[in-house]
Amino acid sequence: MSVRYSALIALAVAASTARAQVGYQPARSPYLDLMYSQEITPIVGYYVGRDDPAGVVPGNGAVVGVHYEWRAGGPAHLTGEVARISSSRTVLDPSKPTSTRNLGERSWPLWSADFGLGMSLTGARSWHKLVPEAKAGVGFMSDFKSADVGGFKYGTRFALTWGAALRYVPGGRYQLRADFSNRLTSIRYPDMYFRPPTGLTPILTGKDQSVWRNNPSLTIGISYLFSR
Repeated sequence: MSVRYSALIALAVAASTARAQVGYQPARSPYLDLMYSQEITPIVGYYVGRDDPAGVVPGNGAVVGVHYEWRAGGPAHLTGEVARISSSRTVLDPSKPTSTRNLGERSWPLWSADFGLGMSLTGARSWHKLVPEAKAGVGFMSDFKSADVGGFKYGTRFALTWGAALRYVPGGRYQLRADFSNRLTSIRYPDMYFRPPTGLTPILTGKDQSVWRNNPSLTIGISYLFSR
């Protein structure tokens, strides 16, 4: 065998070895396949009820609930969540003079439920044991109460939801997750807020009778993973 021929073989072997070493070795890759397709997470956190023009909508409060997620395929997840918000609100009576119409703040819990789609930014894998997600959906919020003495009723409201999540998947059947969520809901004020009895000052003037509000929240939880 000539020296020239031997050199060509050596170069071919070296090139093949170099190609085989491109990328990460499986044991050292930052990406790991997700083992389970479903998760259920008890969550706790805090809800921020944005101020409204009249100041009567349920406001800030602690959140407790349950979040469910199913990886339908690839990066897509179907999500569902039910939560209780320990909120409170101010009750106003527009039939009274300005000095006495504020009847004080009262506990006014809200219930929230939504269903949506989440998209994992790392596909069906984790990156350094982290899985960032974007999510959006629809749902409702309700106080399950009738109108108050001033005619205001929060009732049951349609909600558009969106946000982001970060999951830490160390391996096994448990993970940590944190969610930022926003709920966009509408409210409607009663006619009495604009047209009180003769001689009294209205609660609202020059305002829309219906308004939309963004209500963000942050929750954390420990998930149980199941179903391969």
